[in-house]
Amino acid sequence: MNNEENKKIWLKKCEETLELGGRSKATIRNYTYAINHFLNSYSFKTKISEFNEDKIIQYMQKEYINKNCSANTYNFNLSVIKFFYSVCFNKEFSRRTLPKSKVPRRLPKILSKTIFISLFNSEKSLEHKCWLLLAFCSGLRVEEIATLKIENIDSRNHKLKIIGKGNKERYTILPDITIKFLRLFYLSRKMKISGGYLFKGTEGNEYISPNTIGNYFTNLSKENNLEDGISFHTLRHSFATYYLMNGGDAFILKDMLGHRSLSTTAIYIHLANNFNNLKGIKYV
Repeated sequence: MNNEENKKIWLKKCEETLELGGRSKATIRNYTYAINHFLNSYSFKTKISEFNEDKIIQYMQKEYINKNCSANTYNFNLSVIKFFYSVCFNKEFSRRTLPKSKVPRRLPKILSKTIFISLFNSEKSLEHKCWLLLAFCSGLRVEEIATLKIENIDSRNHKLKIIGKGNKERYTILPDITIKFLRLFYLSRKMKISGGYLFKGTEGNEYISPNTIGNYFTNLSKENNLEDGISFHTLRHSFATYYLMNGGDAFILKDMLGHRSLSTTAIYIHLANNFNNLKGIKYV
């Protein structure tokens, strides 16, 4: 069989392996896309199974290094290719020959409350308002908003149950303003069910595509001339930063964000510091 005939077999095997490992649907989708991109870069006569480190280096240089892609993008696609060869051909590549790129640590950007309120007030769609509030006021990732279930909204106790990365469960806060607009959206759609996904998908999908939410904010950002580097994920960064600015506990924030390590959460401490009021420093 040629590559075209084997392609479906390889992809299915990779998907099944990821599912067995408990990986999320978003992760499986991203892996599948990256593997497809790799396979489609070569003709059906190319013997993919016989590739060595040199061939992988050529591919990575052409598709990522020469195009000045970020270190994160490079590292993800390299990991996917190594996963593909390990699963489909029981083949391992040398870490020394195919090293990961060092990711520069940069502080994330945040959105000011003034700008957020302006964006929120100008938005007419109740569904879009809910997306904005869930990210900015509760710190949800785009995939977590897309897959939010009605039964996981606990308005009485002001908390949300989230199924995050790796299908790990956690809770985060649910402010009154978010409860108000979630109820308005629920009533506007005349939902008669007490469970299931809140934001319904189209074309037979159970829930809305995370890309739909991300693309919406990209267009919103362009329409309002927001600075470069502002994305939907910036709303989550903003939530974390303002939580600490208001005296929130870093350990609680770690759990609400679903971070494995406090060192990941610590980056927001740098953003939350008010250098005009640091103890032990007098400017006059």
